[in-house]
Amino acid sequence: MKKALLVLLALLMLPVYGSAEEMRGYVKKEGYQYVLFGEYPYEKDGTKKPLLWRVLDVTDNQALLITEDVIDAQQVIFETDEKVIEKRTYRRIASYAESDLYTWMNTEALDTLLGDGPERNALVEEPGGGQFFILTSEQFLNTDYGFSAGMWNEQKSRQASATPYALKRGVYKDSGIGKCPYWAATLKEETGYKMQLIGYNGHLSWGAYTRVNVGLRPSVRLDMTQMEITGGTGTKKDPFILTYCGSPAPAETPVPVMPDVPPVPVEDEPEGTAAPVPVATPAPQVEEEEEVHMVIITPLGGK
Repeated sequence: MKKALLVLLALLMLPVYGSAEEMRGYVKKEGYQYVLFGEYPYEKDGTKKPLLWRVLDVTDNQALLITEDVIDAQQVIFETDEKVIEKRTYRRIASYAESDLYTWMNTEALDTLLGDGPERNALVEEPGGGQFFILTSEQFLNTDYGFSAGMWNEQKSRQASATPYALKRGVYKDSGIGKCPYWAATLKEETGYKMQLIGYNGHLSWGAYTRVNVGLRPSVRLDMTQMEITGGTGTKKDPFILTYCGSPAPAETPVPVMPDVPPVPVEDEPEGTAAPVPVATPAPQVEEEEEVHMVIITPLGGK
């Protein structure tokens, strides 16, 4: 009895983690929950660390996350020729999805974040953004996500710091408040050459496609029916640890291989020996009133 009580007490002292349903979006006066998901370069030399995200929203088992920091820097249109940049003769786009940044985010950057891990199965495609995307200016003005609805002046709700890796990559850092600018996926005009950015003080502004000092503060949308919480309490200092729990892809059913059956040897007939002639056997007479049962014998291998 005493041993059973000790075992029960030990079990009660173990940390208990809940399902992913316990995650929530931004709540006024309570703030955000935080999670660790994937890995990305953090140190100046590119050393990776688990990536910290804040949870903006959880609706219909889908969680919208945004990185806590600016994690990288990249142009919208990849161009290095200074003359082309100066004359603004680089490629024009009609939407963010046509940009070089979109392609890079959903290939190289996504591979860096998750590799070929099963967590990729939980990513939900964002219309116009892909699986690893940046929010639009409309989303950055959404108060349900904890952002200010004000576009101009200082907006602390949208201010963000940059990782050492992002700073090494060229992200601008304000010397006063120490915050950094980052892109938003909204074009100023289809025939123009500028895309929305969040200034270092949190206001919305515009930047040319070829700017190299604007950072990235990406987002993902997760199918939470395929994730579970395996650690943490959801605070910034002790974020939830998310682990993929979705079913693996079903294994292919192997096709049975029939063994080779050696042919039955047939003896050669002696020369001059005629082949036997089959003799028909007359069918037995059946009385008319007698019920006839016919049995059909299918040859081996027949249909």
